[in-house]
Amino acid sequence: MSATADALARVPLFKDLNRKSLARIERFARERHFEPGDTVFVEGDEGVGFFLITNGKVEATHAGTKLAELGPDDFFGEMALIDGNRRSATVKAVEPTDCLALMRADFIAELRNNSDLALEMLQVMSSRIRELDERISH
Repeated sequence: MSATADALARVPLFKDLNRKSLARIERFARERHFEPGDTVFVEGDEGVGFFLITNGKVEATHAGTKLAELGPDDFFGEMALIDGNRRSATVKAVEPTDCLALMRADFIAELRNNSDLALEMLQVMSSRIRELDERISH
């Protein structure tokens, strides 16, 4: 597997996908670079993509309050791939930061064109819901 596919495989949303499916997703992953102070996205914006940090650091805030600082191998915006809901936080680079970005439009197009990938993603989402349900009920 390539370094990009390896990085994507560490993300819970993609970790159970087979190599072929990861390779299909990798094809539309784009490298993005942000300088310190650059805004990745703003709270309230339409959720159009997912970001996986490969190098650097970002800060997530909500209503001006710091929520988290994220670094290499951390990710954010994964649910935007599925539902496109508005962003719940603002994310800004705090140092030079490189990310792999997946845009929702590309992801949805791939799901529409690849029923095997769509079925795998449904199974992953179902598994994640079951895991959450287990944690809540115990």
